Amino acid sequence: MKAAVIIPSRYASTRFDGKPLAPINGRPMIRHVYENAKKASLADMVIVATDDDRIYSAVIGFGGNAVMTGAQHRSGTDRISEAAAALNYDIIVNVQGDEPLIRPEMIDTVIELLGDSRADVATLKKQITTPDEAFDPNVVKVVADREGFAMYFSRAPIPYYRDLAIITKDGFAFKTWKEGQMHYYKHIGIYGYRKDILMRMAALKESHLEMAESLEQLRAMDNGIKIKVGLTHHETIGVDCPVDIEKVEKWLNTYS
Repeated sequence: MKAAVIIPSRYASTRFDGKPLAPINGRPMIRHVYENAKKASLADMVIVATDDDRIYSAVIGFGGNAVMTGAQHRSGTDRISEAAAALNYDIIVNVQGDEPLIRPEMIDTVIELLGDSRADVATLKKQITTPDEAFDPNVVKVVADREGFAMYFSRAPIPYYRDLAIITKDGFAFKTWKEGQMHYYKHIGIYGYRKDILMRMAALKESHLEMAESLEQLRAMDNGIKIKVGLTHHETIGVDCPVDIEKVEKWLNTYS
């Protein structure tokens, strides 16, 4: 199966305008994402999908591939579906444009997961090791069954450990945090789609669960689309606001 990586990228952001072009160690963030994706051994093509001339010009300027899409898209899935429609690939991998630490191995793992014929979509999870991450609503949690298929995604800490946690009017709290006994996994926002499934998803209406949690993947699950979740041990730092740039630079200067 041939696989293409599409990186959706838009300039406007409520928390960080111009984020894709923000410099990280002297290079725009979108370049870090693009060049890391290019290193994936199972990806036959990498392309940035954007509605902004500045991002398009920046990608072309450093020698990358880019395509202009419509400005009406409300989600990255809608944007990549427009770009994917013109491509002759079996698998489309959605790598978020604000994940400058994405590893090529993670992309390869997502593509390999779709070797399971039962899987419509593939994504990744990483074990949570601190209560701060478990409580953080910006860290999306996932629960999967024994065969690795997603059962639910939530911004709340799931599962709920009845004997170790407590719900108060202010939210969740742990009576105690027991390392090794409390298994929480955060969702890593990379997706691999069979192309026909991607096109189907783009045509679906928002679901009740999706709107409740503000998580687009719940639209797929509400419509019977099977999501297979692989385990990764690689850390990523998504850039949501300017302060996250400092975190990424610190990581790069320490570990790369």
